[in-house]
Amino acid sequence: MSAEPTLRQVHEAEVYDRRAEQIGQTLDDATLVVDGTRPPYPNREHVDFLDTIYARLGDLDDRRILEVGCGSGTLSSYHALRGARAVGVDVSEGMLAIARRRAEMNGVADRVELIAAAIEDLDEPDGSFDAVIANQVLHHLDLPRALPNIARMLKPGGQALFAEPVLLMPAFVERVRYSRPVERRFPSRRDTPDERSIDAAALEEIRASFARTDVLPFQLLTRAQNFVELSDRAFARLEQVDRRLLRSLRPVRRFCRYVVIAGSGRPPVPLTGSTP
Repeated sequence: MSAEPTLRQVHEAEVYDRRAEQIGQTLDDATLVVDGTRPPYPNREHVDFLDTIYARLGDLDDRRILEVGCGSGTLSSYHALRGARAVGVDVSEGMLAIARRRAEMNGVADRVELIAAAIEDLDEPDGSFDAVIANQVLHHLDLPRALPNIARMLKPGGQALFAEPVLLMPAFVERVRYSRPVERRFPSRRDTPDERSIDAAALEEIRASFARTDVLPFQLLTRAQNFVELSDRAFARLEQVDRRLLRSLRPVRRFCRYVVIAGSGRPPVPLTGSTP
């Protein structure tokens, strides 16, 4: 029996069901085709961190890959085209309908399993997946419930790879960023009412959910994209500067816009009871 959805999950499903309906009005078969020779970049801002994720993941052939928050199924179909046994989970039935159509259009419906569920409640056996991937999804989730479930479903030696928007600056900066005057001038890009960028506390919670983690920072000066529209040339130049700064100056990493988090292994179970 599936768990009763939380208010947060209801909000997520409503928002993305409406978006799926809008997408469906103009969707044609050609737009559903996925190029299996390279990761499907949603836009230029995703190129660096998606390349990093797939470089770390390596060969997908015959590996069982779970995509959390699979949406319209672009990455899941890409995984299947690369030989994976792809599983996508999402709370939006509307998005999953597009994902099924996409898998069929790409000839991989037999290698893509799509599940309507919240990752917090996904009841796959322990060690079901060689890898778990999520592209800008963790900040939509109930982390204390989602993270242990993800770690539980990883095979020994498997890895979880997350790309996330972050706000790692001091708390007062976050308060200013989301204050009413600043929001009026520079509206946030939140899709749903409950989502929040990963802050320092959430990042530590993610770290604690795995035995080993690696956090890689991306985008610094390119954070200006949140406030002004950068041309492709300007974005590319700033991104080059960002790479150098983030590689050589550790203190500036707290100001990055995105991180890739690679986690593996379940954390040790804490000892309980009194010490003799």
